[in-house]
Amino acid sequence: MATQLFTFSGDVNKPDFLHWICHRGNRLGLDGWVREDVSARTVEVLASGPEELLDAMELGCSLGPMTVWVEDIERCTCAAEPNIEKGFSILAVED
Repeated sequence: MATQLFTFSGDVNKPDFLHWICHRGNRLGLDGWVREDVSARTVEVLASGPEELLDAMELGCSLGPMTVWVEDIERCTCAAEPNIEKGFSILAVED
């Protein structure tokens, strides 16, 4: 099990992208959250699960729904295990 933070940038600030990511995270059986950072024009995803499923999440999000265009993905491992609830959820939008 690993916990990683993904930051997606590009034309990603579409409401359906958050729901799309949340749905994919739940389908993959990952725990975590997704949130939009409006000021930075990014979407952040904190996900916890097996490494191969985190890889699948990254690939799926890079392809995303047709309404978004992911230009860059930053991915880093979280040193400390954050307190993540079971399942995947959408956090409030950050301004």
